[in-house]
Amino acid sequence: MKENEEECIYRLLQGECTEEEKKRLWQWIDESEAHRQVYDAIKAIVQAGRCLQEREQIDKRRAWSRLRQRRSRNTVAARVGRYAASICLPFLLMAGYFLLQPATPVPLEQFENAIEPGSMRAVLYLSDGQRVDLQGYSGEHVTDLHAARAIALEKGTNALNYHDSLLAHAPANSPARHKILVPRGGEYPLTLPDGTKVWLNAETEIEFPLAFGASSREVYLSGEAFFEVKKEPGWPFIIHAREASVEVTGTSFNLSCYPADMTITTTIESGSIAFITDHQVKRLKAGERVTYRPGEGTLTVEEGVDVKYHSSWRHGRFYFYNTPLGEIAEKLGRWYDVRFEFADPALETLCFSGAAMRAKPIEFILELLERTRSVQFIVLPGRQIRIEKK
Repeated sequence: MKENEEECIYRLLQGECTEEEKKRLWQWIDESEAHRQVYDAIKAIVQAGRCLQEREQIDKRRAWSRLRQRRSRNTVAARVGRYAASICLPFLLMAGYFLLQPATPVPLEQFENAIEPGSMRAVLYLSDGQRVDLQGYSGEHVTDLHAARAIALEKGTNALNYHDSLLAHAPANSPARHKILVPRGGEYPLTLPDGTKVWLNAETEIEFPLAFGASSREVYLSGEAFFEVKKEPGWPFIIHAREASVEVTGTSFNLSCYPADMTITTTIESGSIAFITDHQVKRLKAGERVTYRPGEGTLTVEEGVDVKYHSSWRHGRFYFYNTPLGEIAEKLGRWYDVRFEFADPALETLCFSGAAMRAKPIEFILELLERTRSVQFIVLPGRQIRIEKK
C-alpha cells in the first residue's frame, strides 16, 4: 500500500475509495490478525464519531510549537469549552489526530521535553533472591539457582515463556515462586507454566509458582491484566485479586484490581468465569462485565458490553466512552508515569469520550483534551500535571 493504511481505511469507511483501492485494502486487511484489528479499531472510532460531520486535521508542528511555548510559561494551553456536566470529545477528531497521520511523520526528536509513552518493562523476582531487570536483560534464559530451573526469554521481546522452557518439566510439588512487577510507564506479556498467556498493564504485580499443583492453577494479581487461559477441564485456573477471586478453566478476560481503586472489575471476552467474593459466587459469560465494590459488598453485572473498550490497552489504544476525567487521569498517569492533581475535585467528574493511540507522547492527548474548552493543564516540574478550570 503506497499511502498510510490507516488513512486508506478511513477513506474506505467514508466511501471515498475506488474499486481497485478497495480490493488492495481488503487484501491487506486479510493478511494478518494485526491488520484486521487496526481496521476494526478505526471502524469503531469512525462509527462512534458520525456526529462530527467535518473531518479535522491538526498540524502537528503547530501543535507542538504551541505546547513548547506554553511549557516555557509552565502551562499547556487549555482552550476548553463550556459544558456544565458532561463533555463529549468527538471520536472522529481524535481519530483524525492520532490515526490519520501523514505518511512522513514529524520526527519526535525535533520536540523538546516530550513525555514519552510507556514501554515493555518489568522486574522479575526469583525464588533464589535475584532481582532481574527484564528491560535491559540480554540473555536467552533467566536461571533460578534455588529451583535449578531456566526460564526462556522470547527473542525480540524479552517476554518470559515459562511453558516453552525447562520449567515445563518442573515437579508439581516445587515450592519455588516467582513475582513480576511492572512499574508505572510499563507493560509486559508472559506465558505461564501451563501455557496461559498474560498481558500485564502498568503498575501491576503478579505472583505464581514455577509449577502448578495437580488440583488447581493459582496466581495472585494486583493491578490489571488480560488473561488467555489455556483450557484444561478439571484443572481450574484461579486468580486471587484482593478481596475477590476469579475461577476459570479456559477463557479470555480483562481483570482490574488496583489497590487504590474502590472497585474490582472483570470483563469476559470469551468463555465463562466464576467471580467469587466472601458473600457470593457469580457466574458470567462472554460479553458481560462484573463490578465489585468490596467496601460496600455490592456486585453488579452489565450485559452486552463492548469488550474492546475495557481491554483496548492490550492493543495499544486508549478508548474512553463517557469516562470521568478522574479515571482518564489515572490511566494516563500509569502509562506515562506522570502525576495529575485537580485544583477542583469537581473536575474529576467531567466525562469525555474518545480514542487515541498509546504510542504517542502525552502532549498529543493533552492537546486534544484542551480542545474541549473546559479545563486547562499546567505542566509542573517532576512529571506533575495540574488540572484547573479555565
